[in-house]
Amino acid sequence: MKTLIHLPTNLFCHSINQIKMNRVFSLGSEWVYFKIYSGYKIADIILLEYLKEKIELLQSQNHIKKWFFIRYKDSDSHLRVRFQVNGHENFFHVMKEFKPVWEDLLVKNYTWKVQNDTYLREIERYGEKTIEDSETLFYFDSILMLDYLSLKNHFQKEDTQLLFSLIVIDRFLDAFLLSISEKFHLLNEMQQSFKNEFNATKVLKSEFDKHYRSLEKEISNTINQFENPEFASLHEIIDEKSNNIKPIANSIKKNLEINLNSFLSSHIHMIINRQYTSRQREYEILIYDHLFRYYKTCFYREVDFLKDDTIQNLVTLGNK
Repeated sequence: MKTLIHLPTNLFCHSINQIKMNRVFSLGSEWVYFKIYSGYKIADIILLEYLKEKIELLQSQNHIKKWFFIRYKDSDSHLRVRFQVNGHENFFHVMKEFKPVWEDLLVKNYTWKVQNDTYLREIERYGEKTIEDSETLFYFDSILMLDYLSLKNHFQKEDTQLLFSLIVIDRFLDAFLLSISEKFHLLNEMQQSFKNEFNATKVLKSEFDKHYRSLEKEISNTINQFENPEFASLHEIIDEKSNNIKPIANSIKKNLEINLNSFLSSHIHMIINRQYTSRQREYEILIYDHLFRYYKTCFYREVDFLKDDTIQNLVTLGNK
């Protein structure tokens, strides 16, 4: 005899403890949270060949508002995918739609475990008033990374993925209207923090310097969108994300209750997390180093230009 489980009618009602409700979303709430355990190389196949089409279908049918994923490793590597359903009736629909997907992955040994979990919002990290906007940033970044993964196999050079990272982060900072000076100081903090954490030696710094010099012209050309056929499609998907997040960035700047640099650093960290399947911390220190060097050049070039302009103005005044 089957036992029927009757869920309470007020399951989706706001809790009396509003703060707790905003922070914690258990099974049956507006957030559906899956953990998909797999090898890190298989994770991209799962995202592209099994989740992408299903997610696009659910969105086109208005069953989900937004979604995002992160890569994670505790005891085992896995994808964490979260869906915000559009109304409580869609919770069960989303669960039902993904059931055959998980069964297929298990049969093919692409995953050995799929489980639901409670979503705990990182309010201290992203701010209470800006956590929902942060989730929207995660959403647009997740869309970008799926598009990136679909193009990745066509890359002709190994450094293309690094250049992509630099552009994505630069455009992200542009959305928050950071000046060259602000970008320079932010990336200086970030790269220095990582080098301290990794106990970066003179040898490592020398290797970074050599690698940057080999790419310096290409980094500048790519960030400034000089013509490069290989990057045409990449710039297109990056620009789409940039246009989507500009109003969100404006809202965040108005409501942010935590340090802006700390907030931006956290989001940049998650951008890198979504892009790279493995060795994320190694890529992170390399990306921060190279972006810092690029901004340093731009910053001092701007300072020199202002100095020259000031001197020229003084000379002009003196000749009057």
